[in-house]
Amino acid sequence: MNSENKKRPLAGVRALELAEIWAGPYCGALLGDMGAEIVKVESIQRISRGAINPRPGSPGYPDGDPGERPWNRSANFNVLNRNKQGITLDLTSARGVEIFKELAAVSDVVFCNSAFGVMEKFGLGYEELRQVKQDLIVLFMPGYGNTGPYKGIRSMGMSIDAISGHSSLRGYPDLGLHRLSPVHHPDAVGGVTAAFAVCAAIHNRARTGKGQFIDMSQAEAFVPHLGEIFLEYGLTGQPRERRGNRHPAMAPHGAYPCRGEDAWVAISVRSEREWRELCQIIGSTQMSDDPRFKTLESRLENVDALDDAISKWTSERDHRRVADLLQAHGIPAGPVLDCDGDTYDDPHLQQRDYFQTVTHPDAGTHLLSGPMWKSASAPQPRHEPAPSLGQHNNQVLEEVLGFTSDEMQSLEQTKVIGTVPLEGSDLGGVRRVQRGN
Repeated sequence: MNSENKKRPLAGVRALELAEIWAGPYCGALLGDMGAEIVKVESIQRISRGAINPRPGSPGYPDGDPGERPWNRSANFNVLNRNKQGITLDLTSARGVEIFKELAAVSDVVFCNSAFGVMEKFGLGYEELRQVKQDLIVLFMPGYGNTGPYKGIRSMGMSIDAISGHSSLRGYPDLGLHRLSPVHHPDAVGGVTAAFAVCAAIHNRARTGKGQFIDMSQAEAFVPHLGEIFLEYGLTGQPRERRGNRHPAMAPHGAYPCRGEDAWVAISVRSEREWRELCQIIGSTQMSDDPRFKTLESRLENVDALDDAISKWTSERDHRRVADLLQAHGIPAGPVLDCDGDTYDDPHLQQRDYFQTVTHPDAGTHLLSGPMWKSASAPQPRHEPAPSLGQHNNQVLEEVLGFTSDEMQSLEQTKVIGTVPLEGSDLGGVRRVQRGN
């Protein structure tokens, strides 16, 4: 470990990650940002890196080109797996499980976001892992936790979003739930909550010398984000209705069209003072004297007419200039930025070096989002590229466990390890395909 890495808060901590899609890998990325050594354990029998043979022009690859090794070029995978070492192990084989236990014996943390019971089927449940190392910290984070009647239910971010009640609150009142965005907040919440839990357990072990099992439910981690909704229902007995961009105690409040194609500005007026300021900025005495807009109550009753009036003014102006003008008068406002160039070119993010230039051996060189925090007492956040499949097999197994080159060759021949996924592994595992299920 170089001197720079030693200064990071989790330097010296090794964590084994068995995680797919978003929540689990995001936990690992956050721990890696803080200096932990993350060893991501995958297999050539099952991958979560997208299709092995995607059609040319498939979305999610640099320049729309899957390339010869699309499993190493997937944008979804590469943006969530920075600062990790990647190895492959067939955990359905006795040798793969044996090697995993050897790694666990020299690690501090094991975390997994697979469905309940998966690790136990491998023979890698908490009781088995604790026998390997008594002070090991183990976190299993299935959708609904490791106990209770829902523990065996399979889940993804969409189902957690739905069962928590969040799906019924998102979107516009006049649109069906099938029109909701497929980006699901519970995944990110799960990753952050898991990272916090691991850090707390590391701190506790430093005080007591004891490891522990962390039983985490991604759904339960998300429900507190809806606290006001449950409180409101408890007080009124009425469920919250979908509001879109509107607010029950602010008007105007929403996204308003600006000059140009699909350009918008978000505006929130919180008080009568800000309302008067907005009227002066717009230069509309007609709007300020209109009895429909005199008070918050009357503006809320006539919100459609109010939004039309605001839109007439914003539609003739640049969205950034509108936001800057309103901010100068203390009114919350911000331009709606797109992902194609606006966000990348944003001067604030550029000055803070948020986007970092990352070069991946298969995916090429791109700007990727960086860590969420900076510390004055630590070096600048790092952003190593996501590992290619099995990229660090030799580095981890030879340098950490002392495997010989003959042993490595034997593991490759028996497909315990590898760098190329087996045919069918992108469909949930080759064994499932072979069974015809």
